Amino acid sequence: MNEQIVVEQFKQAVMSNDTVAMSRCLNEHPFLAKQINEPWFAFDSPAIVAAAANGTREAVDVLLEHGADLHAKSSWWAGGFGVLHHDHHELARYLIERGAPVDIHAAAALGMLDTVKEMVEMNPAAVNQRGPDGQVPLHFATEPEIIDFLLANGADIDRRDIDHGSTPAQWAIDNVAKCRLLIERGSAADIFIAINIGDTELVRSFINKDPECLQAQVGRGSFTSGDSNGGHIYTYKIGANTRPFYLAARRNHPEIVDLITKHSPLNQRLLLACMQADPAAVQILLEQDSNLVKSLSAEDLSLIADAAWNNEVQAVRTMLEAGFPADSRRDSKEFTALHNAAMRGNDEAVRLLLAHGASVHLTHGYGGNALNSCMWGAVHFRDSAGDYPAVAEQLLQAGAPLPNQVSGSEEVKEVLARHRVRKGK
Repeated sequence: MNEQIVVEQFKQAVMSNDTVAMSRCLNEHPFLAKQINEPWFAFDSPAIVAAAANGTREAVDVLLEHGADLHAKSSWWAGGFGVLHHDHHELARYLIERGAPVDIHAAAALGMLDTVKEMVEMNPAAVNQRGPDGQVPLHFATEPEIIDFLLANGADIDRRDIDHGSTPAQWAIDNVAKCRLLIERGSAADIFIAINIGDTELVRSFINKDPECLQAQVGRGSFTSGDSNGGHIYTYKIGANTRPFYLAARRNHPEIVDLITKHSPLNQRLLLACMQADPAAVQILLEQDSNLVKSLSAEDLSLIADAAWNNEVQAVRTMLEAGFPADSRRDSKEFTALHNAAMRGNDEAVRLLLAHGASVHLTHGYGGNALNSCMWGAVHFRDSAGDYPAVAEQLLQAGAPLPNQVSGSEEVKEVLARHRVRKGK
């Protein structure tokens, strides 16, 4: 068998935590063990780092049995990841017992205060030392004692990482306790942080200082990664293209939603009502201006694609019923709602969009249509709530062309094969 095919099978086994397939590959193909520390995985990582990031001890043990190096790191340009740089702390402690080296970033994440103190005593500059993604220890620390120790010893509270150009507080936007603590200690905040932690008065202060803050958007202006192509960390934490009213609706902070509504024009109120999946509120706004949907920009209408990506089916339904075109997107290179729903394997959203005329033929900037998105998502995104075979079936029944090159999960491939037989191809 071609070595490249074997490597791909091995990679899929590792990423799927399929220890039986991993062992079979390694036992049947000795060259894999010899190259087991090659950077074949995401972020230019070796298998042991990828398996540790998945959090499965059994997979890690298989790799260690075949010679994987616990000292191995990814060769990621912005700063390499090791076997301890993830959120699976029990696994990390097990790997330390097996001999994994502890750096200050892992120690900070794991709450190893004495270790952090020893490292800083030996090298005071370690408090701002760059690590994975170019993050500093403050990006990793979660316990107040370690955060305060780092700050007391010169840590830069607003130092941005290299890959995403984001501060420790911004990285912690999904950790309310840490985010609040950093703000209390003097970290800079922003409108997204204020909304996400539910601080109405902080939101009010941002609006009073600069009403235009409500037009902020992830991926635009100050919420980009600067010179890096990695994207601001908010892209991964709260979603690409997210805007303040969108985040407030998703986080269900009624007081903040009301505050933003009072300071928003009619079109923004419509978008907010759509994101809240509130058809009654939408109807009231449309009665005030029947041309409101037609007046929306492509940027505004593309909110339906964002909602589909976030599996917010009722919001998608509300927008469609309000008159949003099913294929709305920012430009021809962007993903439509159908592309996004297919990539997530959301068969309910796909059915809804197809019923409202979404095109199975439109392609995005990478050249794929909705069926291609489904095939790719079934292997690479693998939404645990998704039903990728059902999505593929719907798309094919709606007229999606059979692909020249078949890919996807085994279940999706079976659907494609069945339709290929039906068409005599």
